[in-house]
Amino acid sequence: MPQIDYQPNSAEAPAPVALPPLRQPASRTDRVRDALRQAILEGALPPGKALVERELAEMYGVSKTPVREALKQLQSTGLVEINAYQGVSVRRPDDRLVQELYTARCAAEPEAVRLAALRLGSTPYAAARRALQDATALIGSGETAGLGVANRRFHRELYTACDNGFLCGFLDQLQDLTAFVAGLGWRLRATWEEEAAEHAAILAAMEQGDGPLAEHLTRAHIDKARQTIARALGDDLGAGR
Repeated sequence: MPQIDYQPNSAEAPAPVALPPLRQPASRTDRVRDALRQAILEGALPPGKALVERELAEMYGVSKTPVREALKQLQSTGLVEINAYQGVSVRRPDDRLVQELYTARCAAEPEAVRLAALRLGSTPYAAARRALQDATALIGSGETAGLGVANRRFHRELYTACDNGFLCGFLDQLQDLTAFVAGLGWRLRATWEEEAAEHAAILAAMEQGDGPLAEHLTRAHIDKARQTIARALGDDLGAGR
């Protein structure tokens, strides 16, 4: 049977109309997840704290279903643990978690910032600089509860500039757990001023378009944080024996 080459007539195929994007309201699950995430990252819900669906549902004025879904999402980020016998609780970090988390970051993030610097060359990173300024202001005011989130913003503004979806997606998965572990380390040993200085040096290398230097400084920064946090958590666990 002969094939018919159909060419639509312009009258039959009107030009597409530009429509505004749909704006979905935040669901109950999203609101519960975000509230729990903030409470965990800021230390209001400490490691090992039991997260009981019924209690959380009453606290947030929702049914148990959005709470259950929110806890599943937080489990995927590594912030909570779900045990068949002990229920759900805020994750208890240990040395193995710290080593694996920071080894994963060290394998991907320095390369991402190197690629970003080579891709963009000498250019300002306005959003990263604002995140650094926000972190510095929090340190100066002593209101360090939100410092982990500000620092994660800083790192993300740099590595996402590499424009590699695979690298960025992998590092995004580590964001919440990194903020959580770093926050625990700071509460045991405050090193945020040193880290702020390291961030400033990394940003300067990025804005100069110096990929190799940015990679080196980022790798050294992550590895130093790994050692500091592992030591702080180790001392805390030893003191609790």
